[in-house]
Amino acid sequence: MRWRYKFAIGLPVIAALTISAAVIPATVPAFGARTAAATAASTAPRAGRGIPRPPRGTPVFDATFRGRRLDRRMWATCYWWAGPKGCKNFGRSPDAEWYLPSQDRVYGGMLHLVARRRRTVATTSTGGRKVYDCRSGMISSYSSFKFEYGFVQVVASIPHSRGLWPALWLSAWNKRYPPEIDIVESWGRNKTGSFYHPIRRPRARAYYSPRLTRGWQTYSLYWSRSRLRIWIGRRLVVTARGNVPHQRMYFIADLAEYLRPRRGYCTGQLLIRSVKIWKL
Repeated sequence: MRWRYKFAIGLPVIAALTISAAVIPATVPAFGARTAAATAASTAPRAGRGIPRPPRGTPVFDATFRGRRLDRRMWATCYWWAGPKGCKNFGRSPDAEWYLPSQDRVYGGMLHLVARRRRTVATTSTGGRKVYDCRSGMISSYSSFKFEYGFVQVVASIPHSRGLWPALWLSAWNKRYPPEIDIVESWGRNKTGSFYHPIRRPRARAYYSPRLTRGWQTYSLYWSRSRLRIWIGRRLVVTARGNVPHQRMYFIADLAEYLRPRRGYCTGQLLIRSVKIWKL
């Protein structure tokens, strides 16, 4: 679970929620990305034998990673409260890394969020000096794009290395926790899951074999006024009915380190080919 912010404030919502979890591994080939103009879509995706198909129409947010530089008009490289010298999540989550823009690299038609075990002088939550043994990368659409209800599709390859904590997720634009939608998270080599943290419990969650997320996969989220569903490739892993967020959220991808780095830790890359969002 990702406890993200140190100043979480909840609002009461009373509704029912159900959970569906799949634990059977699946391997889905990646597909190419294209740039398109932003228009609204209204048709819900269908889950057939393959990857869930997005709604008709073009995405309202369409990020690919061509060239050699990250598009800073679309992406920030730290949390919304951070300055230009990097950041860390100072909430309840046990992050041990320091995020730096230098760890967000674009080449080969993809974004590389690179974790590296290297001494990094940074700060504590109160501004004091602190030395971190791990530096890594993240991206956030907080300043450029937020949405309420939609279909999200991310083509990515997440690492399964000792100590690493990659994640693709949505956070609330009003800066409060909950809600939070974790499309996928992985801890080290043996634990992977998808989660929905509503304003009021119960949560929706699914743990499954890391084999389900090996290599390139398509990660999909359907979020409507009444339902929330998450797919890993062609597998539907989480379904929540009721108690879904009715507020704007934004996308984050990060590569955290959840253990104090030792030899062989804080080494790996989260690779992303595209992030596309259709409005529902």
